[in-house]
Amino acid sequence: MPERMTKKYLLLPLFILCMYSGSYAQIRIASPYSRFGIGDLSGNNNAWNFSLGQTGIALRSSTHINYTNPASYTAFDSLSFVFEGGFTSESVKLTSRLQSTSRSYASLGYLTFGIPVTKWWKTALGLVPFSDVGYNVISPEESKTAGTILRLYTGSGGVNRFFWGNAFNVTKDLSVGVNVSYLFGNMTREATVLFYDSLHTMNYKTDAYINVGDFYYSFGAQYRIRLKREMSVIVGAVFAPTTSITSHASGIANTFLISSSGVEYPKDTISILDSYKGAILLPWMAGGGLTFQKTDNFLVTVDYRYQNWKSFRAFGLNDSLANSYKISVGGEFIPNADNYSSYFSRIRYRLGFYFDRTYLQLRGRQLNEYGISIGFGLPLRGMKTMMNIGGQFGSRGTVQGDLIKETYFKFVLGFSIYERWFHKRKYF
Repeated sequence: MPERMTKKYLLLPLFILCMYSGSYAQIRIASPYSRFGIGDLSGNNNAWNFSLGQTGIALRSSTHINYTNPASYTAFDSLSFVFEGGFTSESVKLTSRLQSTSRSYASLGYLTFGIPVTKWWKTALGLVPFSDVGYNVISPEESKTAGTILRLYTGSGGVNRFFWGNAFNVTKDLSVGVNVSYLFGNMTREATVLFYDSLHTMNYKTDAYINVGDFYYSFGAQYRIRLKREMSVIVGAVFAPTTSITSHASGIANTFLISSSGVEYPKDTISILDSYKGAILLPWMAGGGLTFQKTDNFLVTVDYRYQNWKSFRAFGLNDSLANSYKISVGGEFIPNADNYSSYFSRIRYRLGFYFDRTYLQLRGRQLNEYGISIGFGLPLRGMKTMMNIGGQFGSRGTVQGDLIKETYFKFVLGFSIYERWFHKRKYF
């Protein structure tokens, strides 16, 4: 490939990432539990990992970018370029003991690129969500002196992740890798107290704004054990150390009156917090995985991840968080990848399950989340490109103890483009 053309294609991923970065500013979630920590953590939304129960620690593929474990990038073909992008949507039903409501949203899910550097060094970069904040909660209470008091809590924003990953072959079957990520974004949280029964009592609200921007590192390793008949076992491990993320906080608190028509009239500013520099301490995470597979036929994989959320701190303060763990299981089956006379024989059928003992510990209960996923890899005729679709049914929380239960369906539509860009052609 000419040098000029090579530079053009290498700059293309950066251009597209910059162009789409603005899409991540929109609200991507509707969950009251995103009020805690740094929001609701985003798993790997790549349609492949998503359909396999969000596994990935021991997965590797030449046509998918598995950023869960950076060591997997060594599976890229040394003469090919991989691009993946997709959109996500979610419909969630929020249920309490007294009522229920539903919300839906859609957004850009992920944008990733993978290219070879040498036969033993492969690299990847991408833009993906790290956490999301999006909630609107009303909590009424009765007071003997003030009557009905309404407490309103709203939040929006989140943290995005731009990563650059590198993987290296230590031996033929052992690879290691690192993802260098830059976390950036902002979170807005508003708390309002309304004295509903009194038009002349001062209501008040506080607005808090947090901006984050700093580097975050994660490491991975994979070892492949070759068996007979194109079968193999892959053992994987990932680790992310405790990281202090530079953050800036600001806020304002004021009182206001509400007219009979519902219009707010600001009165006094109680306090103003100018930009204050601090840190958010993200706890360490470790995980292991195992995959048994036969090339272009089937795979079965299982992951276990643990994170020490009790050590989480935001500007020196902790939250009501507990240590968490997650178990994920996934499987993929291809009836006959080489049977071009039958399209259904070349479809990749995927199924997954996950159980998450979440870091949310509220009113004496540590909340659980569980779900099942299903997906398909649909090859496009005459091309290396594959359309990937996945769906996930899940539940988190409980209505016990005046908490909220979330029942959701998530959908991912993605494309995996595989091109042989670095192949030298001969002309006769």
